[in-house]
Amino acid sequence: MELPKSRIGLKTKRKTIDGEPMIYEVIDEDIFLAPSNNRKAFCLHKLRFEEGRELIRIAYYMIAVKPRMRGKWAFGQFAPMMTTEEMSMIFERAKAKGWI
Repeated sequence: MELPKSRIGLKTKRKTIDGEPMIYEVIDEDIFLAPSNNRKAFCLHKLRFEEGRELIRIAYYMIAVKPRMRGKWAFGQFAPMMTTEEMSMIFERAKAKGWI
């Protein structure tokens, strides 16, 4: 199965939770199929915001089942964005618990 299309170079405009504008570009990515489910793809996006800061987003795509998108890759609705330090902390905590 073909992976979702690359978002490298694409700019996204949206609003923050408090309504402020937020504009960022995907500057790098890694997309791979989930070993446990070939209808799911995990995605790491490196994002650069207009003011220059960079964050990492852990996201996912699923093959949709609802009529409008059935059979196509649909972006997962919830995807956290974090600094490299926060991402490192998350993985360190998971390692300390023996999860990875």
